[in-house]
Amino acid sequence: MDYPKSVPSAGLVDGKFVDEDPLSGKPGSLIPASWGNGVTQEILGVVQAGGLTPSEVSNRQLLGALRSTQLFKTAAPFDVSRSAATCEFVQRALGNYAGARDITVTTQLTLADLGWSLGLGGNSPYTVTLPNIDTVPIGAAIALHCRSNAPVTITHPGAAKISPQGALLNSIVINSGESATLVRESGAWAVHGTASLKYAALFSGLVGNPGYQKHASGNIDQWGLGTTDANGEIWVNFPIAFPNTFFSCVASHVGGDGAMVIVVGGTATKLGVRLKVRNAINQVAAGWTVFYFAKGY
Repeated sequence: MDYPKSVPSAGLVDGKFVDEDPLSGKPGSLIPASWGNGVTQEILGVVQAGGLTPSEVSNRQLLGALRSTQLFKTAAPFDVSRSAATCEFVQRALGNYAGARDITVTTQLTLADLGWSLGLGGNSPYTVTLPNIDTVPIGAAIALHCRSNAPVTITHPGAAKISPQGALLNSIVINSGESATLVRESGAWAVHGTASLKYAALFSGLVGNPGYQKHASGNIDQWGLGTTDANGEIWVNFPIAFPNTFFSCVASHVGGDGAMVIVVGGTATKLGVRLKVRNAINQVAAGWTVFYFAKGY
């Protein structure tokens, strides 16, 4: 809207209304009906959009409409337009979650779950499927916290699109006490949080016997078993080579009587070590089983 500049009879001065001056005989500006109606309609439009019923006796309806919850709507998550930001939108953008709910059974997540904190509970294993990444805005996130008494599998439909430590996987497993925030990055759901640590090379391991576990300090534990040859000796091949050095090995004989297991001096390498087994009367035999535990870095 604007001043009624196109109406000569309005009597504008420098494009604005002026008062009448009786002393000089100068008339004041007139307000054309079209202009008065237009201004009124502009204001009524805001009042009605704010959910108020126009009233002739109230002079505060425009302010009330501007303060109403109906006039300014909270934009959708990830809205990058220049629309006004409500307090709700700002709080969400500052890192607060859009909401929280619990999951205890196999579930397909949707775009409505973006920005939510999801608690994973239950007593039996189940699967949670992420929304197809091609439908998700860049930067969208879903936070997961597992308190289930059984492992929960997080999977992506179709191609491998979950990246806990750089590699692309079709699924990851979250155990009780672990957390994961999945962020939609370029081409993958990046996994942040404790649930991603077991997929890092720094913490990699092999579950079973033989097996190994790497630690953040650089130390590596390895274990396994073997059986003696006719000389009462065993050459132990470690599951993986120690990158730097091997420095300790302890072993136990499995049997019904006591036996001593020693590391044969000078045999230790990054790849393995030789063990010797003798019973209480210094006898040797083939087929005796030994469990070992080796440390290095």
